[in-house]
Order: sequence, then structure tokens, then C-alpha cells
Amino acid sequence: MVQANAIILYFIYLVFIMYIIFLNYSKTKRLKKMNETFLMIIHDIKNYSANIDAAGQFLLAKAYKENNSSMVKHLNIIANNIKEMNGLMESYSKSIKLAETTKENINEAEVVSLVNEAVKLCTFYARRKNITIEVDSPWSDRIVKLDKSKFIRILSNLIMNAVKYSDENGKVLISIYQDGNFINVSIEDNGKGMSENELRNVFKKYYRAEDSVDSNEINLGIGLYGSRKLARSMGGEILVESTEGKGSIFTLRIPIKASPMFSFLGIPIVLKKKDKSKPA
Repeated sequence: MVQANAIILYFIYLVFIMYIIFLNYSKTKRLKKMNETFLMIIHDIKNYSANIDAAGQFLLAKAYKENNSSMVKHLNIIANNIKEMNGLMESYSKSIKLAETTKENINEAEVVSLVNEAVKLCTFYARRKNITIEVDSPWSDRIVKLDKSKFIRILSNLIMNAVKYSDENGKVLISIYQDGNFINVSIEDNGKGMSENELRNVFKKYYRAEDSVDSNEINLGIGLYGSRKLARSMGGEILVESTEGKGSIFTLRIPIKASPMFSFLGIPIVLKKKDKSKPA
């Protein structure tokens, strides 16, 4: 009888331990998801911050030239606050992990307009290095179905990356074209390119390129990793080719028409209909 009671108590103890483990696992999973989303937001804020800083530096140079001491004072306050904000974001990001964002919000959109919108987000950052951003497209009003917010986030990350690793007075060329049932957007820069080791690791989480161009910039090492995750959540992909000393080409591939996405063992499955339309 005593032995039976001991076995029952032991069983209840095991069930209780398993229940506690389950609760902690569920809580940890929820917290991880929140942290991953937060880190994606931090990276996007970093891009906007870079543009604000570039615009401020442009105005600061003008204020110095015009000997406007009041404007110089206020612009320096802005610059210092941006620096503090960037440092705060970097400290918050150190212990946060990034994972795939899967929520979709698909609507019809004009692809060239979305590309131009992403370019505008990077204009001041490019101007600081006197880099020209050109868009080449066979269409002026090509309508596609996609998640506009994700599309712009991916492109702005890729464009910012191209500008960052381009030489001063260089050019970033964005080409839009159709490849079967996909819309391709290629971002080509004339920067230093990547070594074979960098190409193998460029999409890895937290990877930072060898000999980064600006050690003072925040570099969370998540831009390309996060962009590829977003692209895959849309049923697409990001491809890269690079020649060391000549530059790199990142190509975003997005399905022209996609049904709601399913997944099997974490692998996205997109059901597509044949698109008979051709570029004008």
C-alpha cells in the first residue's frame, strides 16, 4: 500500500513538473516572438535614423556656411540625440533574437511606385555619399498582388545596404523585370564587392561583413537575414552575386500572384496561377 501511494505521488510529481515546463516553454516562446518583432522594428528605425542624420548633416553644413550659429546649435542637438538614440537601440538589441515574420497583408499595388517609395527612404543617406540611385523598368503601371509594407521594408534594407558599401560618387542601379511567374527587383552597386567567405555568410544571423566600411555606424548584422526571412514569408527569395573589387547584385524575387501561403515543416508553400500578362 505504501509503495502504491509512493508511485502515485511520484506520478503526480512528474505530471506537475511537466506542466511547469510547458507553461515556461509557452511563456518563453511568446516572449521570443515579441523580441524578434522588436528587433525587426529596431533595424527599420536604424534605417530611418540614418536618413534623418544625413538630412541633418546636410542642413548643418549649410548652417555653418551661412554662419547661422542658432541653427548650428539646434542641429547639433538633433545630431547628439540621434547618436544617443542609436546607442540605446544597439544596447536593446544585443540579447534579442530574430525569426521569421509570417503575417501577410496582401493587396494590389503598382510595383514601380513601391520601388520609388523605397528609394525615397534612402535618398538623404545616398546624398551624403553623393551616390545616384537609378530605377530601370519596362513598365510604368505594373500591378501586382503583394504585402506592400514587407516589400518596401525589404527593398529599403537592400538599397541602404548597397549605398553603404558603395564608393562615394558611385551609382546604385535598380532593375525591375519579370522572370516567369516572378517579379524580380535587382539592386546593383559598384562597391567593393564580397569575398567567397562573405558570400557564404552574408545571410547568416548577426553576420557582419569583413572590414565594414564604417565602424561608427550601428550594424546589428540582421538586415540581410531579416530581409530574406521577410521575402520567404511572401513566397519569394533574395539572391546575391558579387565580384570582389567590382560590386554586388542583390535580387528580390516575389511571386506575381500568390494564394494564401501554407507551410509544411516550416517551409513556405505558395500556390500560384499562371500569369499571361506581358510587360508593355
